[in-house]
Amino acid sequence: MQSHARVVVVGGGCVGVNVLYSLAHRGWTDACLLERTELTAGSTWHAAGLIPIYSFSYKFGRLIKKTIEIYEDLEAETGQGIGWHKCGQLRIAETPDRMDEYLNYAAIAETQGVRAEILTPEQAIDLWPLMTRTDKLLGAVYNPDDGHIAPADVTQALAKGARQLGANIYRETDVTAIERLRSGEWKVVSAQGDIVCEHVVTATGNYAQHTARMLGLELPCFPLLHQYWVTQTVPQVRERQDQGLPELPVLRNEAINGYVREERDGLMFGPYEQPDRLEHFARDSVPEWFGADLLPEDMAAVEDNWAAALELVPALGEAGIQSNVRGPICGTPDNLPLCGPAWGKQNLWLAEGFTGGILMGGGLGHELVNWIIDGEPHVDLSEVDPRRFGDYANKVYTGVKNKEAFGHNFGIHYPGYEWPAARPAKTMPCYDRLTEAGAAWGSIYGWEVPLWFAPEGVEPRDEWSYRVFNSMPHVG
Repeated sequence: MQSHARVVVVGGGCVGVNVLYSLAHRGWTDACLLERTELTAGSTWHAAGLIPIYSFSYKFGRLIKKTIEIYEDLEAETGQGIGWHKCGQLRIAETPDRMDEYLNYAAIAETQGVRAEILTPEQAIDLWPLMTRTDKLLGAVYNPDDGHIAPADVTQALAKGARQLGANIYRETDVTAIERLRSGEWKVVSAQGDIVCEHVVTATGNYAQHTARMLGLELPCFPLLHQYWVTQTVPQVRERQDQGLPELPVLRNEAINGYVREERDGLMFGPYEQPDRLEHFARDSVPEWFGADLLPEDMAAVEDNWAAALELVPALGEAGIQSNVRGPICGTPDNLPLCGPAWGKQNLWLAEGFTGGILMGGGLGHELVNWIIDGEPHVDLSEVDPRRFGDYANKVYTGVKNKEAFGHNFGIHYPGYEWPAARPAKTMPCYDRLTEAGAAWGSIYGWEVPLWFAPEGVEPRDEWSYRVFNSMPHVG
């Protein structure tokens, strides 16, 4: 193993390998990656591999487009398949507020250069004929360039691409310490030897807390348990395939709080547990026995999702269950990654807390490398900067908030929405007086701040909408 490198990446999941790949592509080939066991062994190997380009943020839309661009170039570059299914994604609306969200999103997508089509109920049914409950359908939004990918395959292709450019990957290399030297360099210690380097990037997924302790940090991210099911052969899916019809788009619906997509000649059902039914895994440290392991299924946690899914797509219940996949993925209080410089540690970079590492790893890995090499990213990354949280984001706060954020993956994205869990965290001395004066509260950096004041007889509570907020008559 080499003794010196310009950059050492710790962690061999999709995010870490994406960072190494982008470093090599920028010409920093004196970089290496250390993986404690095998590439993809943490959360990557059991991920569903969805690539939804749906985002209300101009910057995230660009980042996801960059992810897709990187992945689509990989096969030609490396000669290795990545299992990319560009089948599209269909999001159906059964409430007026959800339809308003889709109309708003379609306008944003146009600025991102993302294809998004608003569909009538009839057009949505034509795209997804296995839907049978259509009486509530108001419309849909369709992203034809979305799809899903094989997580292990794309990670191995990224690794091959990085190696081809001169970067090194060391498997079965468990990092036991990361030390700052008097020279300002870093020493990464492992049983296989030490590497002295200028920069360290940690992308350790479920082991983020363990890594943080080595560095004297406390990171606001814990693993959550997430699951999906794959059915046996579904006759309608097999029939479509035999007829040479295109793969069904990934179907998303708020009633099932999840997604349904084709998987071989069956269907995959991926529900998102409600916050009160989500479980954490290894909040302090990952058990020694845990490696590329799965945990027992928990159908009780998603029984409402399952019932709604069967009503929408009865074919799900007409085939037997072939497998369940339930494993941990690391999440933050706002469900966005910790990607950028670590506070108070020069040339230490974090790429932690990705609940969507396959989706965001390419674009964010690329921009993190731009930050390392150029001194700043080429896209504003303030929303994922690890320094966006203060010491208020302790273990209790993080545990409550990451359940809230992950459990509301399919919540309506109202403008300015204020998430209520773990509040108030910090209040000013005049908090009670302002509350008595009718303050409706929001939260900034853990502090409660008044957003508007309700007059006498009006409840100081926001009613969210894409049209008229209840606060509007009382503001300005």
